[in-house]
Amino acid sequence: MTLSIFKKDRYNIENQKLVSDRAFYLVVAAVLFFGFIVNAIEVLCFADAIFEFVATGANLVWFYIIYFVMAIAGVCINAFSRKPFLSFIGYCLVVLPIGAVLALVVPAYSFGVVRSAFVVTAILAVVFGLLAVLYPRVFYSMWKVLSISLLVALIWSIIAMFTGAYFSSSYVWLDWIVVLIFCCYIGFDISLAKTRPKTMDNAVDSACGLYLDIINVFLRLLIIFGRHD
Repeated sequence: MTLSIFKKDRYNIENQKLVSDRAFYLVVAAVLFFGFIVNAIEVLCFADAIFEFVATGANLVWFYIIYFVMAIAGVCINAFSRKPFLSFIGYCLVVLPIGAVLALVVPAYSFGVVRSAFVVTAILAVVFGLLAVLYPRVFYSMWKVLSISLLVALIWSIIAMFTGAYFSSSYVWLDWIVVLIFCCYIGFDISLAKTRPKTMDNAVDSACGLYLDIINVFLRLLIIFGRHD
């Protein structure tokens, strides 16, 4: 989910150096690519080790504790730091635990399901990215609606999981709604990045928000396609 609304003041660029638009977007792309590469390495090289670690109940508890501590710390550092290096450290603290979760989840699905989820995620990211470039004001004005919609969808998902109904194929529409919400968040974060002062710190912040949006779309698509696997 986007981190944009949690930043104290992304437009206060005191003591920060402006860069060109080209350099700004190259940094955003490079930071995003770095996060995905790190996740791919975790899935391909450390899935077995992570699975063995969480195989016992006690270690599973520690896994969740480490996950939430690192993720929350990373979000806070990225959201409130005005120094690009610190923001990048926060980004890494978000990427690493999410990669560990992916290392547990992705091997549970067939190669065809993972490939389909990856391809559709890439297509959706490109489509909504282009829409954000063409209609930035539309996405920029919808963050309140998106936040409320996501909150309602997540609460509904939790209720459905506890009742057991979530795992029914009849609830696939709920996952598609969440996918649509996060796709709109991709558009929102891209449109917001266009309005920010072009600094290295804002570039890292923008990449972190987009990373979370895209990963959430990918995970939801895994669930959707996995139901038919």
